[in-house]
Amino acid sequence: MAQFDRQQVAARLDTRQQEIEHRREELHRNGDGLTSELADYDQHPADQGTETFEQELDETTLIILEEEEHRVREAKKALEEGRYGICVDCGHEIPRERLDAIPESVRCVQDQRLYEARLRQRRVGPSPI
Repeated sequence: MAQFDRQQVAARLDTRQQEIEHRREELHRNGDGLTSELADYDQHPADQGTETFEQELDETTLIILEEEEHRVREAKKALEEGRYGICVDCGHEIPRERLDAIPESVRCVQDQRLYEARLRQRRVGPSPI
């Protein structure tokens, strides 16, 4: 990891973790206020549908934030262990440009695409043809 400034990378990961935590707190704050406010009124079915949609959207966003926070923790661990910037799949260095854009990256672009394709395949299932 000679090409990276460990302190700079650690600071960027810390900042990213703080951003995630701030967003999570914001979602909790906004969601709690909406739920208590709407509970005081009889709701039209369309309003209930909107509230349900917004709650599900917030829950999905929280799941995504948890996944992002996990990736940040893994990147911090890799940094401490001297593995930061190495693709977990192919073992090659992750390009600096990618790490500058997404400091918690654990895969090179090519392997990330393959990983995401496998995830989509699992969700959708194999093609019937």
